[in-house]
Amino acid sequence: MFGYVTINKSELKFKEYYSYKGYYCGLCKTLKSKYSNKSRMTLNYDMTFLILLLSSLYEPENKVYNERCMVHPGKKQLVIKNEISEYAASLNIILTYYNLLDDWYDDRDYKSLLLLKSLSKEYRKAEKELSEKTEIIREKLHNISELEKSNTDDIDKVSNEFGYLMEEIFLYKKDNWEKTLRKIGFYLGKFIYLLDAYEDMEKDEESKSYNPFNLLHTDNKEQYAKDLLMLNLSFLSEEIEKLPLIQDKAVIDNIIYSGILNKLDKKEQNV
Repeated sequence: MFGYVTINKSELKFKEYYSYKGYYCGLCKTLKSKYSNKSRMTLNYDMTFLILLLSSLYEPENKVYNERCMVHPGKKQLVIKNEISEYAASLNIILTYYNLLDDWYDDRDYKSLLLLKSLSKEYRKAEKELSEKTEIIREKLHNISELEKSNTDDIDKVSNEFGYLMEEIFLYKKDNWEKTLRKIGFYLGKFIYLLDAYEDMEKDEESKSYNPFNLLHTDNKEQYAKDLLMLNLSFLSEEIEKLPLIQDKAVIDNIIYSGILNKLDKKEQNV
């Protein structure tokens, strides 16, 4: 259910893309140093967006340097790391662990099971560091599973649970920005869940798998789904604009107003 919160590279200036890649590489390096080399396989763009947003809001001290890696052995890459990279790395491990667990329970995917077991040590470390958030993540994912098993047609009810999960992730600290950060996480979480369901409508209908949009009693399910997605995206953008973001604001806007919308466009092109 992750991988939707990405940039539209073609619309970014070189400097903006360079900065974005710097945070992405910083997360990768943090996963390696804090957990293990194999934990870098869990790297995803969604956590990079989290780092961008929280770093722009709180402006922590960055560690900036250039370094080669296995993926780019011939040329040094910009690396940007800070305390929020550490936070995101732990969340990355926790979310990946439960995503793999879900793949195993749903599809009996043995590759997911093997990776799940290989990350058990890293997961225990991350769980210990973020015990309260891990419990909330576990609870919300359980609620989603139960609602899906019940074949609920209440789209808001099931997507809200993923919203509640994401609002906890975006709450880095309890301060004056808590309410806004929670709303950003909530609307982004709802959007991710709905977009995942929107993309899988045809596939799920053929396989008889659960999909809330396929349970709608309307003649135009595709349009209803798209309208709902755009509504949540508008709520998300309204909340982001409430934050005093300056640093990397152009990249954040690119993700919200262009990168995410690309996912919708690609879906429409395949319809």
